[in-house]
Amino acid sequence: MIKQEQWHGTDLYILENEELSLSLCPSVGNNVIRIYDKAASREVLRAPDSLDTLLGRPVHYGTPVLIPPNRIRGGYFKVGDQEYQLDKNEKNNTGNHIHGFAVGRPWQVTGYEENGDTISITSVFSTSDFPELMKQYPHELTIEMTYELKGSSLLQKVKVHNGSRKPAPFGYGLHTWFMLDNEPEKWKLRLPVTGAWELGPDTMPTGRILPLNEMEGLPDGITLEGVDLDNVFQIGHHQPLAVLSRDGYEIRYVPSEEFKQWVIYTMGTARNYICLEPYTWVTNAPNLDMDPEVTGFRTIAPGDSFTFNVLLEINRQ
Repeated sequence: MIKQEQWHGTDLYILENEELSLSLCPSVGNNVIRIYDKAASREVLRAPDSLDTLLGRPVHYGTPVLIPPNRIRGGYFKVGDQEYQLDKNEKNNTGNHIHGFAVGRPWQVTGYEENGDTISITSVFSTSDFPELMKQYPHELTIEMTYELKGSSLLQKVKVHNGSRKPAPFGYGLHTWFMLDNEPEKWKLRLPVTGAWELGPDTMPTGRILPLNEMEGLPDGITLEGVDLDNVFQIGHHQPLAVLSRDGYEIRYVPSEEFKQWVIYTMGTARNYICLEPYTWVTNAPNLDMDPEVTGFRTIAPGDSFTFNVLLEINRQ
């Protein structure tokens, strides 16, 4: 079932089957703001209680879309002969750009359907609809996103088309907030990664990738009790994957191979939620003089498209 509702004056789309119910808010970054597991009677995501709450902190609830992800130092970078100056919008006055240009901006729903046991909805974001954005990022990108709900899984499919005459630098990430039910001691995180990016005092990668050290248990799984994370991890040769599990309940977060990095954030010592952030490129990637295979930096050629997907799957015993 799919239905359209009004939520504090804005459109909300509800996709629902026997196992899950999810709420999509296209007008605020095309954010899936809620997933309720009907079979387990629990909230999967940290959901806002009102539109004002979401607008006040749009990256702190649901599944915010980051284009590009995380920070760009000074909001500035250069690719070829093209210079970019993104908004310096980090709130602690660092002068950096943070979280990208899609956060909080509206997407347009272009269609939805129910096909057997699959429910889907498609939305589009076009940079050319925002003159203030085109001044910062002068590429006509069309980003088409489809969410497909089937059973206890949600698949996000993304296609990005570059309609401009120059290669368009493009990085993508998600800032997804998973609930821990105020019981971090019962939850385990498994994250197959090869190393951790060294971060400077400004939280920007220095260019060095360090051994996991005290996080060496991550690839096999660590308990989240007492864990305090705000770390950037290199996926390396591993399949992109994060697994949250407890007592016969498992959440698998599986990006496609285009994703090269994870950021894991607990907002202090883990208690009620954890943010799992898959990125195609690392923080400040355009300004790192490193192999793009390592940083994930890429451009989309004129007239070309870039496609990828992210699967969220819940398994219960």
